[in-house]
Amino acid sequence: MKKILCKILLTVLALTLAVLPLASCSKPDTDLEIKIYLLNGTTALGASKLICDVNDGSAEMNYKIDVFTSADEITGAIVSGECAIAALPTNAAANLYKKSEGKVQLLAINTLGVLYLLNNGEEVTDFESLKGKTIYLPGAGSNPEYITAALLSANGLDADDVTLDTTTYPSPDALATAITAGQASLAVLPEPKVTTVVSANADVKVAMDFTAEWEKIYGENTLAQGCLVVNAAFAEEHPEEISKFLDDYKASVEFVSSATDEAINSIVDAGILPKAAVAKKALPNCNICFIEGADMKNAVSVFYNKLYESNSKSIAAIPDDGFYYAR
Repeated sequence: MKKILCKILLTVLALTLAVLPLASCSKPDTDLEIKIYLLNGTTALGASKLICDVNDGSAEMNYKIDVFTSADEITGAIVSGECAIAALPTNAAANLYKKSEGKVQLLAINTLGVLYLLNNGEEVTDFESLKGKTIYLPGAGSNPEYITAALLSANGLDADDVTLDTTTYPSPDALATAITAGQASLAVLPEPKVTTVVSANADVKVAMDFTAEWEKIYGENTLAQGCLVVNAAFAEEHPEEISKFLDDYKASVEFVSSATDEAINSIVDAGILPKAAVAKKALPNCNICFIEGADMKNAVSVFYNKLYESNSKSIAAIPDDGFYYAR
């Protein structure tokens, strides 16, 4: 009887040892095409090295990366599965999760605060000094509008104290041109537009760093403006490939953040910014990052809650736990 039991145990052990290597050797499918849609500008900066790797054929995975100028060009594609991964503003990601009934998930935060208040001829010392003034914003229903309103409210100002004009110059390009030309005296713009404007007109100054002002109130790394989202069905079917992408993207962010000449050149070579001089000057203020998992959830949850408290129209709803992808 003992010999029989011994043989059975040895057989079970052998089978277990045979199966373990198979379970631990699951590798991503390098032939699987993974379409990635990015937004031109700051939210695509961190992917510069990855884009260059794809273009020169050195990427290990079969990534197909396209860069767009508007989030509206991307949202339908990520919901339908036309692309697997996309870069979006964080408020757009939350809205899309609600609207699509969970067809997208948040992969990672890739951009923290990039907004700055610029002045051309106005004296700005603090939020109180903004009373009675008009601040121009690049469009309605966007992060710049909601973040500005939340900061004004947190500093004791309301809608009667400051006029927020979101229609006169409804795009970052139009607003950048206006403040450079002196047609607007106070404007909220993101990097790298800030660097471009200040370089073009020495009279334009950075009056406030909205990231610093936000973090004074709500804590470090809680102004989360840009993110990566994934088609939920694709993520469920291809966890190894998503994990590999996250590793590759993180490596790209770390490379670009090093701000070496090679890193700066990758931004230009990827077509994200047109000139190395602009990229070098703007990069330190662009706050590109890679935050995933629990840290991602903690950071963006604060952001969503504060935006929603300030204006319930800023996002459709506070996302539930199903919104957050975890590998």
